[in-house]
Amino acid sequence: MQRKTSSGLTLIELLVVLAILSTLGMCMPPLTSLLAKQRLLSSQSDLRLLVSRARAEALTLQQRITLCPLGPDGRCTTAWAGVLSVFTDNNGNRRQDPGENLLQVMQVDPSIKLQWRGMNPANSLHFSAQGVTFVSNGTFSLCSSAYNETFRLIVNRQGRVRTDRTKQTCTGNPTI
Repeated sequence: MQRKTSSGLTLIELLVVLAILSTLGMCMPPLTSLLAKQRLLSSQSDLRLLVSRARAEALTLQQRITLCPLGPDGRCTTAWAGVLSVFTDNNGNRRQDPGENLLQVMQVDPSIKLQWRGMNPANSLHFSAQGVTFVSNGTFSLCSSAYNETFRLIVNRQGRVRTDRTKQTCTGNPTI
């Protein structure tokens, strides 16, 4: 005689699955926040290395070096998103002209809002051949709407960088 086998789930199996799903559902908000924090930390570290590299290149090459987001025409833009570029800027016009070398690039995570605040112009960070900025202190702010802290990089007049964190909310930022 042939046995009938059922292909459904028992009540106990369904309860176990529901318990697992509800536990995962409770863990998702902290996990999203943790991932956003790690993205911010990683981007802050990458940006710090990029600024330090730009200053070191200015000192090593004894040339003006500019860090900025380049537009399609090779000029620095105020939209601190996409790709940041470090290049030699012999004439100081904050534009990558023919003969000026692109030294390094950094892709900004699209989930992170990046702002530069310093003296004008607001579209670039510029180092002299002595490794100092042409303006006073400036601050990069990195934030994500999925995490409630703003990470900052403060660049002093001598071109040195330090990090800071503040409890500020991020407005107008893409979500993760």
